[in-house]
Amino acid sequence: MSNDDDYMAFLNKANQDTGSGAAAQEKVTFKTKDQGVQVPKPISDVCKNAVYTSDADEPFEEVSLKWEGKNGLPSESEFAKLINHSSPDLADIKILDPLNWDSHGKYTDVIEAVREASQGNDVRVYQVSRDATRTEYWVVSHTDGKLIGAKALSVES
Repeated sequence: MSNDDDYMAFLNKANQDTGSGAAAQEKVTFKTKDQGVQVPKPISDVCKNAVYTSDADEPFEEVSLKWEGKNGLPSESEFAKLINHSSPDLADIKILDPLNWDSHGKYTDVIEAVREASQGNDVRVYQVSRDATRTEYWVVSHTDGKLIGAKALSVES
C-alpha cells in the first residue's frame, strides 16, 4: 500500500504547476500613471498607433507621473522610485539620448509628441531592464510638476 501512496505522491509532485512563480514575475508592471494626473493629448494620440518593433511588437503606453524635480528630469535611482521598481537602488536603468536610441528615425513621432506635450522641454529615454530578454524604453520629459511620455516593451531573444 505504501508503494501506491509513494507513487501517487511522486505523480502529484511531478504534475505541480512549476510556472506559477514565473507567471507571477511576468505580471509585475511598473507604474505609468498617477491618479489624477492627466495625459497630454499629443501623447495619448501618438500612443493609439505607435508600436515598438522587436521580437514581440508592443504598443507604446501613456506615461503621466507626479514629478516635482528641481533639476529637470530624474536620475536613474529617482526614476526607479517613480515607477515603483522593487529594488530602486539596484535597478538596471540607463539614460539615453533620444537620437541615439532612435538612430533610424522609427519613433520620431513619439519623441516629437513628448516634446510637444512638454512645451519643448528636454526629452530623454530611460532604458529599464526587466530581465535577460525584456527591456522597457520610457520616452519622457517634464512639465508642470509631471513626468510625461510614452513607454514600450522590447523583447530580444
